[in-house]
Amino acid sequence: MIDTIVLKILESNYTVLDHNKFSPSTRGLFESPYYRLGSRSNFSCKQNPTKAELQKGIYKPRLTITKRIRKGHFEIPLKIEFSIPKLIHGNNFDEIHEDDFELVIKNLHNRLEEMNIKIKEFDLINATVSAIHFSKNIELTDYSTCSMVINELSKINLTKRLDLNKTSFRNEGQIIHFHCNSYEIVIYDKIRDLEQARISEKRSIESDNVLQLNLLDNMNIEKPFEVLRIEVRLNTKKKIRQILKAINVNSEITFKGLFNLAISKNIINHFWQYLEKDINIHCMNSKSPSNLLETIIINNKSLKNSKALKLTCAIIVGQEVGLRTLRNILNLNGKKNIYWYSLLKELRELNFPKEYKYQSITEVSKSIRNFKSLKLKYY
Repeated sequence: MIDTIVLKILESNYTVLDHNKFSPSTRGLFESPYYRLGSRSNFSCKQNPTKAELQKGIYKPRLTITKRIRKGHFEIPLKIEFSIPKLIHGNNFDEIHEDDFELVIKNLHNRLEEMNIKIKEFDLINATVSAIHFSKNIELTDYSTCSMVINELSKINLTKRLDLNKTSFRNEGQIIHFHCNSYEIVIYDKIRDLEQARISEKRSIESDNVLQLNLLDNMNIEKPFEVLRIEVRLNTKKKIRQILKAINVNSEITFKGLFNLAISKNIINHFWQYLEKDINIHCMNSKSPSNLLETIIINNKSLKNSKALKLTCAIIVGQEVGLRTLRNILNLNGKKNIYWYSLLKELRELNFPKEYKYQSITEVSKSIRNFKSLKLKYY
């Protein structure tokens, strides 16, 4: 449902009971002599959980108090960043549900008290959300593997389609990361990422993995069992509003407003559908070009033979080198994107037989549609 969330609390709605809990002390933000704001007209103080606390199983949010000039006056908001599943379960393999909201607020309120922040539960419930990571842990128990899914995703044209500007593969291809300033899509092997964190926290994509390093040690989990994790990270309020509009949801950008199973499901599904359309192109069997051509003609009755031949060729080359490389090849004549977009539109409009889909992709799609919370105790 939701993993990480960033809440913004106005100065009037919180009180720092011990300034020295922050580094540097927050006293200079509120009392004379005041900190100089510097060239960027802001000054920040932080309080984060320590490694020793995480090793003891104590999870706390990351707090940042920043003083800045905004619209001619000083503003000193408190930013609270935390993983909701880690706050209540001590790990983020086990997923949360809508019914957990009251428990989440209670635990968060208690942790903030321990961190010497006085705040009302009402103000946490109605806090503005400045960033949010919607997530889904997908169990693969049919001998499909995370690497199968990630390998197919590596071939698609998502970076161009969704206007993302960076794609990276890490840990021998076990993580695929589509990135731009306002949002990210991260898909990775959850168990493999935990193994990487045992070597070094810097090797894993997950933060605060120290909390759950030994989570699977004493569990007799039936095989086969792999966990593919999908995260859609919306990093600005503007992007959150944009995506809510895209899925036809009118909700306040507050903790209570976004703590909603249907919203989480629809947002994950919204982005997965983009991926799935391009994956379909790679699912067709191109080892026999004649069979591929025959399949396309049979399942697309209105298609002219000349176009069927063209699309057969495009699928074969696209499967060999990936859609991004195919696009670059077609742009070598200098007519950038003129031909490519019409070709891609035609490919996506093709009807493909359901039996041609890779089983691993089918399993992921089914899990997203069902959106059942994963709990390790079930395995």
